[in-house]
Amino acid sequence: MKKYTKPHKMKRVFYITSVLGIAILAGCDKNIVPEDNGDPANDFDPTKGWPIESVLENKVESFKAPEAPFEYTVTYEYDRDEFCNPERGPYAPLEYHFKDVATNGFPKPYTLERLESCKKTNCTLHYLGVYLCDYLESDIPQEALDILRTHFELEREAGTKVILRHAYSWDNKWPVQEPELKWIKRHMDQLSPIWNEFKDVIYVFQGGFIGVYGEWHTLTNVTTNEQKGEMVKHYLDLTPKDRQIALRTPGHKRLVMKYINNGEYSLADTITAETAFNDSYNSRLGNHNDCVLVNGNDAGTFGGTQDKKLLRRESNYVSVGGESCFVGDYTYCDCEYSNNHLREYHWSYLSNHYAIVDYWKNNGCNKDLSTRIGYRFVFNGASFFGKFTAGGEFLMKMCLTNYGFASLINERKIELILTNDADPSEKYVFVSEKDPRDWKGCHHYEWDEKLTLPESLKAGDSYTLWLNLPDVAPNLHDNPAYSVRVATRGVWDEATGYNRIAAFKAE
Repeated sequence: MKKYTKPHKMKRVFYITSVLGIAILAGCDKNIVPEDNGDPANDFDPTKGWPIESVLENKVESFKAPEAPFEYTVTYEYDRDEFCNPERGPYAPLEYHFKDVATNGFPKPYTLERLESCKKTNCTLHYLGVYLCDYLESDIPQEALDILRTHFELEREAGTKVILRHAYSWDNKWPVQEPELKWIKRHMDQLSPIWNEFKDVIYVFQGGFIGVYGEWHTLTNVTTNEQKGEMVKHYLDLTPKDRQIALRTPGHKRLVMKYINNGEYSLADTITAETAFNDSYNSRLGNHNDCVLVNGNDAGTFGGTQDKKLLRRESNYVSVGGESCFVGDYTYCDCEYSNNHLREYHWSYLSNHYAIVDYWKNNGCNKDLSTRIGYRFVFNGASFFGKFTAGGEFLMKMCLTNYGFASLINERKIELILTNDADPSEKYVFVSEKDPRDWKGCHHYEWDEKLTLPESLKAGDSYTLWLNLPDVAPNLHDNPAYSVRVATRGVWDEATGYNRIAAFKAE
């Protein structure tokens, strides 16, 4: 047990002992959502109804505190509304074009108001394209680096995060301007201190740097597999180890890993639950698809069956997102196909500025799809067994569904927080050993915890138990804008970023 204090408030931290092998809570059906073993044949068919609906019709019961000892069950009501949540969902595009000060001058940083406006459409992510067009054979000027620092500081203040890409070409003119590899690596060296200083507001990096828009096509200087591998390895070495880099195609990941491993990267080398999130090069390379739902291979994103199998297996553990491009045929972006495709590859984020979004709106499925991009956790029911008294032990069993397409990618802790309703300064934090990144998209979970209650619990007082999924960055931990909101009606506390589980009266 660990204790620490904060100004004006006492907080006590406990570590939870997990309990296995207890009875199944009634109504917690493991088969509501099928297990995903990478076979698309296991994808559910939305035309037959959403499997999740059978557990979303429960009505909320009173949070009236029970007498102890007790067996206490709470059910909940699904919240179908759209709302902001960190590190998921639609994103708004932003760009900086750093031109030579003698010709065009430097752009001004975006305003705080502009960054905060994203939230009006339930957006918490910005795609930030940083174009270094005039520095093909020179250092990035300090003034440009300072503008980037200012931008990230404003992202923190706005409660938003960034999908970050750097590039040298944006107008698709031939020949495409691109520096030699030595200058790209030099610019990475310059940018690395900023990346690490502001990693808390960087959701994911994108490969970038080469090709038009940094999309790795129409290359001029960095053209060989060896050069691409060397560039990405340098990139991985300079970016924070707990952040991922999304490459344009699964084929690009295979060639990069071939360079790093000095050998082939096959389906046998794909990430598993055992090798995910271990800071290895492999575990840190995801995918950004910039032509999703355009045709059968997403305009060259998939080079064949092997690429699809690779990404299908790995997308439970790495970030997948991007944008669409042109739409000539809406065959591949109708509601049913879109749902299955985004689920199959576990999409976490998508641009809100393309025609497919308008198509979904016109066909009545945009709300359902947009709310499911990324994670979407739902409380279905909870039961408690034991004695709610000072020093007592009680068992919590929670039925939880991730109704979203994807899981969390960046680390978060599960905190169960107990507060005294009459005395807010009395606060206890239980830190679970479980990892919420294990809550995969379109899966149903039975989550058990055994809590040992503090000796200082006051008999006769009423207490509330909360779930908190905060950002792990110390400077963001207590900011509710960066905590995860559960899609359950009536449980979210906007002031704290906590989700209410139940209430109890101490014996």
